Amino acid sequence: MSKKIKILSYTLIFFPLIIFTIEVSSFFFTNENHLNRRQTKYDAITGWRKECNDNYSNDQNKEFLICNRHGLIKTPYQSKGKNIFGILLLGNSVAMGEGLYGYGNDKTFASQLELNLRSKDPSIDLVNAAYSGFNTWQEYSEMIRYLSAEPFFDDLPALDMVVSFGGIQDFWRFIRLINNFENSSKLEYGFANNMMIEKTTIEYINFLSSSTSGNIKSGLFSFISSIKAKSKVIYLFEKIYKKNFRNTTYNKKNELVINDNENSVSRNLKDIVEKSFGIDFDKYELIRDYSVNSTIRNLKASSNLLNPEIKYIYVYAPTYFSSLSEDSFNNKYVIGIRHLVGFPKFSLKIFESEMRIIERDYRIALIREIKKIPTILLLDYSGEAKSNWFFDYSHFTEFAASKISFKLSNQLLQIKNKK
Repeated sequence: MSKKIKILSYTLIFFPLIIFTIEVSSFFFTNENHLNRRQTKYDAITGWRKECNDNYSNDQNKEFLICNRHGLIKTPYQSKGKNIFGILLLGNSVAMGEGLYGYGNDKTFASQLELNLRSKDPSIDLVNAAYSGFNTWQEYSEMIRYLSAEPFFDDLPALDMVVSFGGIQDFWRFIRLINNFENSSKLEYGFANNMMIEKTTIEYINFLSSSTSGNIKSGLFSFISSIKAKSKVIYLFEKIYKKNFRNTTYNKKNELVINDNENSVSRNLKDIVEKSFGIDFDKYELIRDYSVNSTIRNLKASSNLLNPEIKYIYVYAPTYFSSLSEDSFNNKYVIGIRHLVGFPKFSLKIFESEMRIIERDYRIALIREIKKIPTILLLDYSGEAKSNWFFDYSHFTEFAASKISFKLSNQLLQIKNKK
């Protein structure tokens, strides 16, 4: 019995002491900024945004995107003085620059776009207000934040142009709605049918805040999370694990492939809808039109916020699906999208070429409605890329970001100079 007590005593005393010693020692033997591993934080206006901590100015780190002092993803240039032409870039992770990490964010789509613009017009100051996962409703919310904050900050230019570069995030909301339409628990007034902020985000914040109401599980979770966030030892172990046991880089397109020779690919939209989502075509069209109208409502609201002389430009960005050849009918399944379609119990079973057909149908319906809005200039870039220009189904390689940003910069300059 005494031996067991002795072992327990040593465990309770020496094990925490060893951990404490390692934790303290790690501050002297490593200068890595472990606080930057948390990439996203809760935001009361948009639901989430970049976690910058106090180290947003560390341009020498090439493992994550750098913030400016306002918590926006930094671009390399900033015009000063009078006669500045301010451009606000809105969008999701594609516009933000996900996967294109480099010193000072110089590889991101936004940075390359600003570089191309400024090479011909140094008065331009582009602000990157895009962030991962943002749909058009969150873009609208972020633009209101910018318009409210800008007058009192010298490093935020007054706006002369707003560019919304996206499309894919609202498309995923559409797919999520189709996939969950028969599940009434997913359609709730309080969550706006998941067309605004993600339901999972709201539920997560409600869970954390419930600790103040006596939820012990929530309080314990928050306590453990705070320790993990500050611990360099845990950070070092996580880094070793990721380096040796898990691939944390973006999956290349040829890794997002499952071959299935038993099932045939359908070329008919009605057949695809019934086979993959289990709903009839009339219901599909109802949901598609509902989703398109939701996006149109957001775009109208955004463009109507601006004075008439400020140009609002919507760019439907290319995706892997829109870049597939119309003659390409492969039997590769779309995978790795559970987080984009609401974490369904069973993975969505649909081929890449079939998703191309659905994306095209959605895009045509959306663009048709955008063309009716006089306050919006539409640029359809859906066909401006090749399928091998993507890390996954939406994110650009550095080459793609360079090519697309160069073409877009020329068009934006033409719009700017057209009286």
